[in-house]
Amino acid sequence: MLVHGATVPCWEFDELVPMLTAAGFRTLRFDLYGHGLSDRPHGDYSLERFARQTCEVVEATGFVRPVVLLGHSLGAAIAAAVTAANPQWIERLVLVAPMLDFNSTSAWSRVFRVALVGDLLMRLVGVPALVRRRRRRYAHIGLPHLTPLFIDQVSRAGFGRALLSMIRTNTLGDQSARYQTLRDSGRELLVITGANDTVIPATHVARIRHLLPAHRHHEITGAEHNLLLTHPEAVVEVLRDERPTVGGR
Repeated sequence: MLVHGATVPCWEFDELVPMLTAAGFRTLRFDLYGHGLSDRPHGDYSLERFARQTCEVVEATGFVRPVVLLGHSLGAAIAAAVTAANPQWIERLVLVAPMLDFNSTSAWSRVFRVALVGDLLMRLVGVPALVRRRRRRYAHIGLPHLTPLFIDQVSRAGFGRALLSMIRTNTLGDQSARYQTLRDSGRELLVITGANDTVIPATHVARIRHLLPAHRHHEITGAEHNLLLTHPEAVVEVLRDERPTVGGR
């Protein structure tokens, strides 16, 4: 079960899924509300809402449980919330480049919280800046075809509103409590990070690891925050090597 991050929908797993399938895993992925092809409903885009959506997707599809639940960036915090609510559903929890507190690292977050002003700035500054950043990043990693996909997503009505809500409802704020709840989950935990990740500071990774119970950590050399696109082989190798010898997939 794959849960994507704050701004890139489930096609961020496009490089990973075929390799997981070849390694013998069955996969389920989806777009969070406000992202990709999913609806942009009104209301708060809270972490609780995303966690409920994840559980509803599992139930609606009848996906076999217990699952290996992999969350990337914001998806890691969502996966932690799902695990805390339904530990019996989870065989193993995989946190990839887990987000701790994006709002604290972005000078714009405080401005985006201001009513009306934040809405205008998101449309005129925030979303265009995201597009420019993704264009540069995808060109850098040799996947420029992803830029039109990203532009299509952010051009759909409601994306900016969803992103604003994620900032204002603290979905992108401090998620320490989410990770701390895993101390009592009794689930197998795996943390995968990129050695060159500039989006999630090393201090945030260290804080998350301090909050977690006993777990295994793998740092992938040369990988950045988008390691699922650039280093899928390394991620799958870790998952395959760490696979339990008994139980479901």
